[in-house]
Amino acid sequence: MNKLVIIAFSLFLIISCQTHENKNNVKEEIGLNGNWQYLGFGKAITITDSIIKSYHISSVGNVPRSDNKATDFFKYYTVDTLSNDTILLKDGVKTFKLYRTSKDYEVNVKEKLANDPKYNFEVLWNTFNEQYCYFEERNIDWNNMYKKYESQINTDTKPIELYLVFEKMLGEIKDGHISIDLPDELEESYEEQLTNDENDTNEEIPEGLEKKVKNKIIEKYVKNVNLYNRGDFKWGMINKDIGYLQTSNMIGFAHYNIADSLSKKEFWKEWWQNLNRSDNHHDDVREGTRFIMDSIVKTLGKAKACIIDLRFNGGGFDDVSVEMLNHFVKKETPICTKKVRLGKGYTEKQMMTLVPSDTVFSGTLYVLISHQTASAAELLVLGSKEVSNSKTIGSTTEGVFSDILHKKLPNGWTYGLSNMIYESLDGVSYENIGITPEFKLDYPVKSKDFYEYLLEDLKDGDDAIEKVIEEIELK
Repeated sequence: MNKLVIIAFSLFLIISCQTHENKNNVKEEIGLNGNWQYLGFGKAITITDSIIKSYHISSVGNVPRSDNKATDFFKYYTVDTLSNDTILLKDGVKTFKLYRTSKDYEVNVKEKLANDPKYNFEVLWNTFNEQYCYFEERNIDWNNMYKKYESQINTDTKPIELYLVFEKMLGEIKDGHISIDLPDELEESYEEQLTNDENDTNEEIPEGLEKKVKNKIIEKYVKNVNLYNRGDFKWGMINKDIGYLQTSNMIGFAHYNIADSLSKKEFWKEWWQNLNRSDNHHDDVREGTRFIMDSIVKTLGKAKACIIDLRFNGGGFDDVSVEMLNHFVKKETPICTKKVRLGKGYTEKQMMTLVPSDTVFSGTLYVLISHQTASAAELLVLGSKEVSNSKTIGSTTEGVFSDILHKKLPNGWTYGLSNMIYESLDGVSYENIGITPEFKLDYPVKSKDFYEYLLEDLKDGDDAIEKVIEEIELK
């Protein structure tokens, strides 16, 4: 897909059209200046000659986002379709549809109420009411939540008190993709609150336990381990017939040729700087995934199996999951659909499809999963169901599929919610359910218990990996 090129800072595009009767190009000039609203997402933009103003919109008021230079904005997105009243923007594997409107979004920005606690509550509650899509699945009466928490807020409510009310209300939904970021200025007050809270049931994983488990798996099974991006992704051969890949996220895959001589802290500092400076980090992540997977598949050669261990993977970019799976299909393969909350309904479904890579592994794909497997990692699990000659081993995944819709409150606080439904090709949504593996192991659900279970299990052999070895030896 060709990137949109803006010449001399003019926001006029020349689009070539071709009719069946006449194959000569007909040029149409389209002006983009004006107001545009996303289909779903609760977002809108106003385009001028040089600046694009962005807004989060809701029925009770709009919140300005950061302004962008027009050149930067259109450099970031790929334009699939463009007409006088419709823009289709593509960001990695995500597509956004915008339509032209006469609405003036600046008019509904209520600056005088920006720091009013009750107004911020109204914006938060109404944004969820209009854009969150899993109240029913998670058995939440959102109107009752309004009655329960609105009365706890008044114009004199202190910021830390307001934050704690928001945190408690959103916590009742029990959705791993919902969050409200703690403002820096409230960190000290928040820590004091946690110290004084006798009901705090913190179940943090003991320091170093997760790393110890993952390293022990590598030490026990993988010969001549290979590290990518300072060990964020590890891979190697268990034996001549089985390859093993271990990754804890679907984020750190962009390849920036950063010196390995740097410390791990310095490496990732430079990596994030490169990512943030990028014209399109989704392109970088996708290309980096293709780069390492091409190398791995060539190394696997004629091995009989490849294990992708996602038991410790909390997600990241869908681009990574799609690109990884592209190396295990020999033809274009639809894997799922997704749709976005729009009013009381949804947008039309978009199909997600795998496209074979230049280097494809022909052996069996084994995907190891647990309740820690979430978000973009679950997309890989869902997609693998459509990959012939693939199997899943472990325990049911967490069940949080939606992309995170990032939002901002009038007072500047940021938060995230789920507004998108992923469905299998037969129309099943695994949100709040998770995907059950074909070969099920009795892994504990709680993180601490899970890692302690694996540590004990490794004394005699990792049950999931031993299952793969057993199956391959029988072939």
